[in-house]
Amino acid sequence: MYRKWIGLAATAALIVACGLGSAQAQEKKEAHEENETPLGKIMEKVQKLNIAVPKYVRNAAQYQKSRKDLDKALEEYIKLAKDSKSIREPYVTNVKDVKEPVKKWDEIMDAWEKTLKEMADGVKKEATSQKDAKQLYENVKKTCVDCHTIFRVEKEAF
Repeated sequence: MYRKWIGLAATAALIVACGLGSAQAQEKKEAHEENETPLGKIMEKVQKLNIAVPKYVRNAAQYQKSRKDLDKALEEYIKLAKDSKSIREPYVTNVKDVKEPVKKWDEIMDAWEKTLKEMADGVKKEATSQKDAKQLYENVKKTCVDCHTIFRVEKEAF
């Protein structure tokens, strides 16, 4: 007899715990959306392209099959690079150990756009192989790493 009541209580407690957990997750999502910056919105699109482009250049067969999609993705990528160059704040003001952060920001953004244009031009050429395209994409990723190591503003965990 007591087993039925214990089972009912345990089930009810589990349902309440799941409900509280989902409500808390929703609050975190809303808080994240409130703090979204213009550059953050651009970087979300960049992240989607960073998932798509490696798939296009992963092997020779996929590269040949998806050249048009890759070209289209790179055009959008270049547009995002141009749009992000003008969004400097708060990234250049919060940077440490860089003497001229605005100049460094412009240099890195120009390098990012240049490597993207080189990749787009290379992909348009029929002579460009999958390995060449993959190497061009590695150059693009290097510019991303350069920027993130200097300018990415992280909130301290503690």
